[in-house]
Amino acid sequence: MNSETVKVGMVGLGLVANSHFKGYATHQHAQVVAVCDTDRTRAEAFAAKHGIANVYTSYEEMLQKADIDIVDIATPTFLHIPMTKKAAEAGKHIHCEKPFCRSIAEGQEACQAVRRRGVKLVVGETYVFIASHLKARQLIEEGAIGRPLQIRQRHGPWLRRKSKSGGRTSAKRRSAPGWRMDGEKSGGGDYPWIFDHAVHFFATAEFFMLDRKIAEVYAVVGTCQRQSEKEQAQGSTYSLPEVDIPIITWKYEDTDCQGVWLRAERLNGKYDYMHGFSTAIIGARGMIEVLGEGGHNLLWENQQQHLVLHRDGQQTRCFRFDEGGDDIWDSDICYYSQGHINQIHHLIDSILADTEPRYTGVDGVHAVRCTLATILSAREGRPIQLHEIPADYTAY
Repeated sequence: MNSETVKVGMVGLGLVANSHFKGYATHQHAQVVAVCDTDRTRAEAFAAKHGIANVYTSYEEMLQKADIDIVDIATPTFLHIPMTKKAAEAGKHIHCEKPFCRSIAEGQEACQAVRRRGVKLVVGETYVFIASHLKARQLIEEGAIGRPLQIRQRHGPWLRRKSKSGGRTSAKRRSAPGWRMDGEKSGGGDYPWIFDHAVHFFATAEFFMLDRKIAEVYAVVGTCQRQSEKEQAQGSTYSLPEVDIPIITWKYEDTDCQGVWLRAERLNGKYDYMHGFSTAIIGARGMIEVLGEGGHNLLWENQQQHLVLHRDGQQTRCFRFDEGGDDIWDSDICYYSQGHINQIHHLIDSILADTEPRYTGVDGVHAVRCTLATILSAREGRPIQLHEIPADYTAY
């Protein structure tokens, strides 16, 4: 970079935009100078709140007129690839929310555009930037549990933190736009929740397995009881499906290694006292239990912990990552916003140092391939090898 300050244009000003803005605002070499949203009122309010001079309702106009180095894309999933390609063609570095794409082919096209123009791209996979997950990875790399061999992921309810009035604020997805339940726009077909979130779970499964790649996925399909009127009133944009994927198992290319994800929460009609996302990493000589997004109720000796390290023949060690709590969830793990801040800082540092980012478009495409394999497995009732997914296959 010729300039010490990278200038940013943000497009899509929904919930996650606040966390992204904090990432740029807290980096000494970054400044948000433009925002874009189809809702002008929302764009103007965001700009006024944060002292941003340039407001657009046209993405193309922002790319053409704004003096920016980075485009931050936090729009609905079906817009990710066309917007990424246009940003790359305009010579802009890119931060794009997940899921990165809806098919392998469109994701690969965007990656080609990024390589052709020589710009940086980070896909918003915040699960590999959370402090608790980074510490778990460090311990695994140091050999604390020996060779990692098994991943056990647990998904309980995400609970919104209490408002100042003492009650819980509305659920995260309640105010989310209708595209999340649209099979084509979300990319998920009959399984929009899985498509939106499973990329997180697969990215984490490989992160904790020291980047060993998943080779085969099997989805266990279950039916859900219908919600009561009270539950529906308290619900989110995601409705309780008649058919659900509550369990996913997978094998890695290294056949010694396996993984499982299990979901039990209100939105699939089940109960778990453990809140949010948590993972157990089983090694040859030890085990790590660690909280992720919205995580709570990981206990050791009646104390709340964020990471617990068990080792054969040694004393158990516990870790906490008190970063001010989460902006959205009732959780000490700061996914919103510190995880996103870490991610944004990583992109900026990669640009300034001209280094390869940790989680690129190629990684984002791979996570989508794993998710598409999950949906195909649910449809066909059999394990799916990742190489079986055609480049043009979609879930809708």
